[in-house]
Formats: sequence, structure tokens, C-alpha cells
Amino acid sequence: MKHFKSEEWLLYIKDELAEVKREELENHLFSCDQCLEVYMSLIENQAEELPDIVNASFTDDVILKLLIKKENQKRSFLQSPIFHYGVAAAVTLTLMSTGVFQSMTSILGTVEASSFAKERHSVSDNLMEKALSLFNIIDIQEEGEK
Repeated sequence: MKHFKSEEWLLYIKDELAEVKREELENHLFSCDQCLEVYMSLIENQAEELPDIVNASFTDDVILKLLIKKENQKRSFLQSPIFHYGVAAAVTLTLMSTGVFQSMTSILGTVEASSFAKERHSVSDNLMEKALSLFNIIDIQEEGEK
């Protein structure tokens, strides 16, 4: 694997490389931990050389502008929660008045009744019935031989 020199990484950090070379370095960073460490250390060194931010209220100004922009934007009535609750209530009332829920409960009642109507035999009951039928067959055969 070909490793790149620190000078190349510095040019990459300063965005002074051709696009093809830049893509080659980016792809290499994904597969090489050694070059990634070199790159990260160079980034840290470059961060120390950068000047401090003079305008400390920059973040506050940006947030304030975003809040003002959000207040100026009007929501349409279709996006309001009250509209969504109203639609849900109207659909529920429509379904209740047409009897959809009642037909669903009657179908469920039929399904439950049919599942309870089936007799459920345990394994031991089935074995006992088979043993008794076997004894009956043996008794019939013995009576036929006499």
C-alpha cells in the first residue's frame, strides 16, 4: 500500500490539490489507519495556527436570525396539529356511524367462537384413546379365535 507524505496531506488540508489527486487521498484515508493518524495530527497542528474568532457572538447572531426567519414563516392550516386532530376525529366518527367497528367485533366474535368450539385433547388423552382402541382390537381377535 502506498502511503502519502506529510507535504501532500498539508496540501490536501489547505485545499491546494487537483481534484483527481484530492479524491485519491480521500479514498486512501478510508483504508489506511497510519495515514489517517498523520492526517489527524496535521489537522491538530493547523488548528493551532488558525487565528482565534474575534466575534464571539457569531453563534448567537446566527441563531437569532434563524428564529426570526422561522417566526416570519407562516404555517399553512393543513400543517397545523389542530387540522390533523380534526381529520382523525371525523374519520373515527364516520367509521363509528357506518358500523364498521361493530362488524369488525362480530367477525372477531365468530373467529373466537370457532376456535373455542374445537375440543382440545391433550397428548395423554390421545395416547389413552389409542391404547384402548388397540385393546378392543385384541379382544375382538381373541373372541374370533374361540
